[in-house]
Amino acid sequence: MKKTILFALTIVLATLACSSNAVNNSNGNATNATNSNSAASPTSTPNTATSEIAKPDSTVADLYKQHDAKKSPFYQTKDRASVDKYFTKATADLIWKDAKSSESEGGVGALGADPLYDAQDTDIKNFKVGQAEIKDKSANVPVTFENFGKKQTINFALVKENDAWKIEDIKYEKSGSLVKNLKLNSSNETASTEGNFEGKYQIGDTTCVVKPVKMAFEVKWEKGSGVEMFFSEGEANDKFIFASNPETGKANVFSFDDENYNSGIFYRADGKELPIKRIK
Repeated sequence: MKKTILFALTIVLATLACSSNAVNNSNGNATNATNSNSAASPTSTPNTATSEIAKPDSTVADLYKQHDAKKSPFYQTKDRASVDKYFTKATADLIWKDAKSSESEGGVGALGADPLYDAQDTDIKNFKVGQAEIKDKSANVPVTFENFGKKQTINFALVKENDAWKIEDIKYEKSGSLVKNLKLNSSNETASTEGNFEGKYQIGDTTCVVKPVKMAFEVKWEKGSGVEMFFSEGEANDKFIFASNPETGKANVFSFDDENYNSGIFYRADGKELPIKRIK
């Protein structure tokens, strides 16, 4: 009888030991599974970061960051890659051509004003790159800011090019767009302007680009007052006159020797007289 009881207890204890080992193994496996998940979880972070960098508004924000840090892709002819980084090939070609042309001829080119703020002088506050509006492979990114207290909005048109968001154009509230201005300046360089008051002129130690606008002439200065509108005053004393129309004070005046509009005298509002010479 005693042997039977001892045999039964041995079986019970062996069963309990196996159960305990099973629990331990189960806990060990669970621990290993948890560690495995913990090790895998950080791999999702780089994908998220890549997604953020790829956003069209990130492209625009980075362009402003580089521009404000004096590392702008504009106004330089040493690093074509910095232009291609942000712009489509077609737009980058126009920017590069304009910079090269301006460098070789000492002119102002199409970018007389800062292309990211549409102004020559800036005092920027409340700057914000808005959220991208994406439709298929195109996007619009609005940028808002105040310049000298005046609110402005500039819209960036982007497209997907080689799996990256590139800027196709920059659209301004009043002065057209980056591509329009670059193309207009390019056509002015190649077209003959003989017999018309348009093209590029040397005025003293600065230059300006003139283009007809409806019943007036837009004069974009390399230095000074930016853009002025001039109007034909007809012929006076065998000179052909174009004068600005300021709200106050005296006008600036182009006085040409003949109807070819190649040379003459520029009478500045402060009384200074400067020689005029057509560059192209």
